[in-house]
Amino acid sequence: MNARVGKSSDISHSLGYAQNHEKDGRILFANFTDLSASPEEQAQDWMATANDYKTQCYTIIISFTPEETAMLRSLPDNGRDKVRTIIRDFLEELSQRGNDVSECPYIVARHDNTDNEHYHIVIRTTDVNGKRFCDKFINKNANRAAACIAMKYGLETARKAAEREKAHQEAEGKRRKDKTARQHKSSATQSQIDEKMRRKRAVEEAQKRKATLKYLIEKAAIGTTDFVGALAADGLTLFTDPKKGLCVKMTDTDGKERSYSLQKDLGIDMSIIPPVSITPPGTSQSPATKVTASSTMNKPSQSSPLKPKSQIPGTANIKDNPSGSSRNAEYEIRDGKGTDDPDEEWERRNGYKM
Repeated sequence: MNARVGKSSDISHSLGYAQNHEKDGRILFANFTDLSASPEEQAQDWMATANDYKTQCYTIIISFTPEETAMLRSLPDNGRDKVRTIIRDFLEELSQRGNDVSECPYIVARHDNTDNEHYHIVIRTTDVNGKRFCDKFINKNANRAAACIAMKYGLETARKAAEREKAHQEAEGKRRKDKTARQHKSSATQSQIDEKMRRKRAVEEAQKRKATLKYLIEKAAIGTTDFVGALAADGLTLFTDPKKGLCVKMTDTDGKERSYSLQKDLGIDMSIIPPVSITPPGTSQSPATKVTASSTMNKPSQSSPLKPKSQIPGTANIKDNPSGSSRNAEYEIRDGKGTDDPDEEWERRNGYKM
């Protein structure tokens, strides 16, 4: 079995020659082609949607040796089913090597007017999507694909083609083996698998817990008048956090205490939360603090504004002395109070007669 590739600029001639009745030409199978139509009608249908390429179609002739022809003709129906399988495998191998014919109209016609049974494959160079058929290295790929299929089914093939195909298969096998070796990862130990599954379950449980809390809080906020009491009935306690705002606290089944921010952690719309009175932790005798959703979202700054020195008790409003002295008798501090009475030291330094 071997393959010979040709090209044609005349679709009508190629289809007509493949189905030439003088050569006992009959279509074995086809792709995107009406088998009930005449070669002329098939050619018109192909040319109606073909692009204006110089090469309108490719022809591939698959031929068998006299011994192979005798073997095929000894099979039922002259070995049509066997040949159909062989040529389908050949076209699939050709497609895998870069010349994909699956989207192209084509016919496979049988000629048995010679001792060497052969088949004409006519492939249109415009596929059904209007794109050009990729014909890169089609001669080399067709020869090697034929050698590959011949070795698969125990058929004869050209010696050089067989040698090249064996070398190609060895090179491809080595390349795949090297790629697998580079991408190989050592198997995880059982402890690593258990830890991975534990983390996965923990994430799923946390998501389920948050969804349950959100449902309970939104249900209490919308459906009851006693919001805090409804949460307490479900084992939930509200409190405020300086950074997260209004939060809820719960005790898990394993006794672990967990807390979540209503807005940041649970994603609750704070506009539905009614004003609540919350007693700060550790101050049971202190009056409860009324908290609203808006107050938790827009908390004022905790730091008090700086006061000028004149507003601080026990501090006088001191002005700079042009003479460089930091003290002025008129604004001198005495026992935390300012005075306008000059003392003896001031009079002495400023030249007053004593």
